Amino acid sequence: MKQAEHCKLITAIIPNDGTDRELLRALRTDKQVIRASSMSVRGMAILESVLSRPGVVSGDMMVRLVNVIVEEASAEQLFDYVYEKANIGRPGGGVVCMDGDITATSYSLPEGVPDEE
Repeated sequence: MKQAEHCKLITAIIPNDGTDRELLRALRTDKQVIRASSMSVRGMAILESVLSRPGVVSGDMMVRLVNVIVEEASAEQLFDYVYEKANIGRPGGGVVCMDGDITATSYSLPEGVPDEE
């Protein structure tokens, strides 16, 4: 059984425009991070309420929730990498945050597993 290690959880909420797939691919190829996932969730832009009529809640939209588990030692660097690769700084680019200390078990993929399209 593999040893548990101290890690951090990086969470990004980004537009549903394919950025999540590009980010996961880059994390795997550039940084060898395989403890990451993406799922579709319903979100609402908080600034949209400024554009709507008073008393009217703006509509929701589908966004992507990306979770990345990283070793504590490289968490700061990978946080910056996720911010840049996901283009969070663009208008409507989303948000990224990092959670404190979590415990995770490391694992590796078997040899010969093909990359997803």
